[in-house]
Amino acid sequence: MKSLYQKSLVASFLVAAGCLAQAQEPPEPEPAVSSEEPARRVGDPWEAYEAGSYNEALQGFVDVQVERPNDAELLMNIGSTQYQMKNYEEAEATFTSAALKGDDATRAQALYNLGNTAYRQGKLDEAVKRYQAALEVNPDDEDTKFNLEFVRNEIRRRHEEAQKRQDEQQQDQQDQQDQQDQQGQQDQQDQQGQDQPQDRDGDGLSDSVEQNGENPTDPDNPDSDGDGLSDGEEDTNQDGGMDEGETDPNNPDTDGDGLSDGEEEEQEQGQQGAGEEQEEEMSDEEAERYLQALQEGRPEKPQEGKARPMSGGKDW
Repeated sequence: MKSLYQKSLVASFLVAAGCLAQAQEPPEPEPAVSSEEPARRVGDPWEAYEAGSYNEALQGFVDVQVERPNDAELLMNIGSTQYQMKNYEEAEATFTSAALKGDDATRAQALYNLGNTAYRQGKLDEAVKRYQAALEVNPDDEDTKFNLEFVRNEIRRRHEEAQKRQDEQQQDQQDQQDQQDQQGQQDQQDQQGQDQPQDRDGDGLSDSVEQNGENPTDPDNPDSDGDGLSDGEEDTNQDGGMDEGETDPNNPDTDGDGLSDGEEEEQEQGQQGAGEEQEEEMSDEEAERYLQALQEGRPEKPQEGKARPMSGGKDW
């Protein structure tokens, strides 16, 4: 048979495979091409392969294989045809068989083609291993070196893209969580604002107490009676009623003594302040005399002096 042409066919495939490896994205494995090919018949499988009639070429190579079942170069041609038909799994099995049965040169070519086949199936890590194995057999093959570096870069690029997508997804989730937390805080603040009693005039009494209490006051006027004291200061327990000890927020002079409640409050505070000032100015001696004056029924006893004989000299 045309062994020289077989080698030429294998070399042609290797160059084609090297070019195909420069694609940016490996296509997904596709089913074998159907038998929709030109009706022409090419008797020589090598010529059929060159003409692109891969079904006819494959059939021709298989027929030749009956006579030469252990021919590694023939297996390479069958695998090349299967590869062109995108039957990558079948091509992988055929190239593996060729690598086991061929010499070192054929083995290196088969491993190289196995790397291309793995790449086409999206098995990038496996492709790297196949190219490395091919370089162990033939360290000087430039096509294998190129494809090995290309696939490594592709793996790195995909890892970076995957990490970028993961980071973006995590950032999106974090942004959504932050928005939910902010919305929750805003809702809580709004609810607290709604629950807190409203005090339009800021007098310390809620509007509802001023409007609905037993002694209602003006919710828009902090000092309903104009006595100088806010309604909240007069209704100290903030119950909306007039209780003992409180002044009337609707009456500027609760006790009718001619002084407004505000003036009386100022006087009391002034007297209290004067008393405190007086206490602060009292000396220690004054405080002691003041305390002694408060002690009733305890007359002060004068201390009796003790007679002491005057020294008149020696008593002989």
